[in-house]
Amino acid sequence: MSRQLLLAALENRRKDVRVVDSLPAKGFPGFVNGVQRMGTVHDVYGWTNVHAHINISPDEAYALTDKRSPHALFELMLMSAGATSRPGLHDHSPEFGKALGTIAARFAEHCHACELGPVVSWSYDPHTVDRESIQGEKRFHAHFVGRTQAERAAVEARAVRAGRLSTVRSRRIVEEASVLGALLCADIVDGDALRVLEPVPALSTPTATATAQFRLPQGWESLASPDLPADLAYIHRKLRKMYDEILRVCTTGTAGKWRRPMTREFDPQHIDVPLRAATRAALAHYLRGLRPELLSEPAKRSRKPYVYPLADLAYAVTIAEQGSEVFLHLRTNVFSDLGGAGISIMDGVIVKTKKGVGDMRADEIAARAAFQGDFLRMLHRHPMVARALFPRL
Repeated sequence: MSRQLLLAALENRRKDVRVVDSLPAKGFPGFVNGVQRMGTVHDVYGWTNVHAHINISPDEAYALTDKRSPHALFELMLMSAGATSRPGLHDHSPEFGKALGTIAARFAEHCHACELGPVVSWSYDPHTVDRESIQGEKRFHAHFVGRTQAERAAVEARAVRAGRLSTVRSRRIVEEASVLGALLCADIVDGDALRVLEPVPALSTPTATATAQFRLPQGWESLASPDLPADLAYIHRKLRKMYDEILRVCTTGTAGKWRRPMTREFDPQHIDVPLRAATRAALAHYLRGLRPELLSEPAKRSRKPYVYPLADLAYAVTIAEQGSEVFLHLRTNVFSDLGGAGISIMDGVIVKTKKGVGDMRADEIAARAAFQGDFLRMLHRHPMVARALFPRL
């Protein structure tokens, strides 16, 4: 792309964000990662180690599983495991969302008892199937990761400004659309409509530059609030409306297998969403900087994520600690293929995870299993988890 996608002041902010490329994660000995679509519950059991399976209704359930391709030594995954494959949290019932939040809050408690830093994340990208996607498995799944003190120290020691990386690497880790998404969210999300989340002003912090950042006022216990799923569904609806309006006014054509909408001449004032003048100008500059002709020339088209966009609305959610507070970060994606687990946020640093770097030793595998087992036993004992484990009560 020959033209800068962000206005100069925003691009300078993007380049100033602290990042780590990359934090290594060991894999299981002999395991070769592949792409498996878990279209059925049988697939969930076939491709993961299921520790618990909780039915919410005849068509909705979740499973707590051990991920076969780890993002960290200490982790667990919560996966939608109903008969119907549902890609987004908003596609599930409020009971599912409450169970996710309650278990995530208890996971953070377990991490703190183990002197680990909790990180919870998930992605939404149900339509991209012809290139690397931020949601490779289209069933909704949330990653629960505990970061060690050694990992946090390594991140702090290795963090550099994104501008020091190559164009490709910096775009994958902090892409321009993420900065633009932070601005758009600040305009379209009404803070007074949120019941739990408290918006952090866009660009007010480095992480509020790379993401739409929201404070959780009660820390990790905010995740157990029955109102949090409604907040997340509200933000999704706002993003969906914004994305669809951009497509309507600024593009032509539809998405398909190796086909994407093309930008066309447009008047940014015709985008029928209330935006500040500065946001509208930044959005217009971004769209006019795209190179849609690359998509129609097979000889030039690249599958690399900095050229060929995702197929539709895509974003990743990461919940992590920063200082003494807990924040939810929503990162919009257009080109980057790194989702909520591929990109972590640790103490305010944007961290790319590189999986499969070496093999876990036998003692590390045992420590991983003990961490998961202790957490599951804690869930069974904890009085606040009854509604999550037995949602029909």
